[in-house]
Amino acid sequence: MLDAVTTLALLAAASWYGRGLVRGRGAVRVGQAAAWFGGLAVWAVALLGPIDRAAVGSFAVHMVQHLLLTLVGAPLLVLGGPLVVLARAGGARTRRTLSRLARSRGLGALVHPLVATAAFTVVPWAIHLTPVFDRALGSELWHALEHAAWIGSALLFWWPVLGTDPVPRPWSHPARLLALFLAMPAMSFLALAIHAAEAPLYPTAVRLEGAEAALASQRAGAVVMWIGGNLLLVGWMLVVAARWRTEEERRQRRLEAREDRARERLEPAG
Repeated sequence: MLDAVTTLALLAAASWYGRGLVRGRGAVRVGQAAAWFGGLAVWAVALLGPIDRAAVGSFAVHMVQHLLLTLVGAPLLVLGGPLVVLARAGGARTRRTLSRLARSRGLGALVHPLVATAAFTVVPWAIHLTPVFDRALGSELWHALEHAAWIGSALLFWWPVLGTDPVPRPWSHPARLLALFLAMPAMSFLALAIHAAEAPLYPTAVRLEGAEAALASQRAGAVVMWIGGNLLLVGWMLVVAARWRTEEERRQRRLEAREDRARERLEPAG
C-alpha cells in the first residue's frame, strides 16, 4: 500500500512539474529542471524497490536510504524551483496564494535559521535514539511517519539553504554555510553514539537479523552516516560557497557599471 501511494505521489510530482514547464516556458533553467527530476529519481530509488525492502532488515542500508532522502534528493528538489514553476503554470489565484504563503509569519518562523537547522539536526536523534525507529521496522504506519519526518525536516532546511524559490526569511550566505557546518558535528556525534553501543539498539532488528548481525549492521550504518553524511555536507558547502562567490562577482560588476555611468554623466561633452 505504501509503495503504491509513494509511486503515485512521485508520478504526480513529475507530471505537475512537467506541465508547469510547458505552460510557463522560461520559468526555470534546464539545470533546475534536471535537478527536480533527478531529485525525484533519487527518492524513487530510495523509497521503492530493493533499498526500501532491504532497509527493514539492515541498519546500514537504512542509513544509505536516509542519506539519499535527506542529503541528495531533497537538495536537488529545492534547486528545481518548484514554486516558481507552479506560479508560472497556475492562474492569478495560484500566484496570489503563493505570494501570501511566501510572506506568511508562520512559514517565516519555520524557515528561521535556528528552527530549520534544529529540526534538520534533531530529527535523526529523535528517530534513532527513541523507540521510533524500532517501531518503524514492524509497522507500515510508523515507517511512513518516519519517512515523513525525514523528508519534511530536510525540505524545510534545504529550501532556504539551496532553494531558488523565494523564502519568507532569506538566509545570508554565511548563515547557510554555518548551518551546514553545524549539521556535521550533530551527525557525527549521533553516528558515534550508535557505533559505540555495545549491544543492538533495536529489538526488532535482533529478531530479524540475530543479535550479532544486527550489531554489525548497526555499526556499519553508523560509519555510513559519519563518512557519507559529512562528505555530502561538505559537497553542498562548496556549492553554497561557489554561489556566494558568483553573486558577489555579479554585484561588483553592477557597482562598477553604475560608477562608470556616473563618471560619464559628469564628464563634459566633447
